[in-house]
Amino acid sequence: MKNRVSKLYKDMVKPLVVIIDDEEDLLDLYEYNFAKRGFEVITFLRAKSALEFLQKNQPDIILCDWMMPDMDGLDFCKRIKSNLKLADIPFMMVTCKTEKSAIRQALAAGVSDYVAKPIGMDELVAKVNFILNSDTTSLTGTDS
Repeated sequence: MKNRVSKLYKDMVKPLVVIIDDEEDLLDLYEYNFAKRGFEVITFLRAKSALEFLQKNQPDIILCDWMMPDMDGLDFCKRIKSNLKLADIPFMMVTCKTEKSAIRQALAAGVSDYVAKPIGMDELVAKVNFILNSDTTSLTGTDS
């Protein structure tokens, strides 16, 4: 019975996605596409502003660009993963950086998925749904 109640509750509540990117037009595109697919979306142009929000709020998933002016996405991820309150939140790096060394750094920092831009919105939403509906929050094969 508990699982059924949990599923019913989960079906009623919109998943909260926090997205951090320094490109405002891209944030608008993300917000529109996730919202029309049933997500609640909070966007930030600056990682430091997102950190302040996350001290009081816990989203279901975080999507973050790597290259940003005030704090890069890798440092932001490390801060999230070192905070016991936030460490279990799935973290998706969405970036133009495609070097293997960058991918290894991000995975070592604890990202759940590493996505290269540009990416289609259908694919991005599908990846988020997969992470939210899976038992693991890491592509490294370890359970959370």
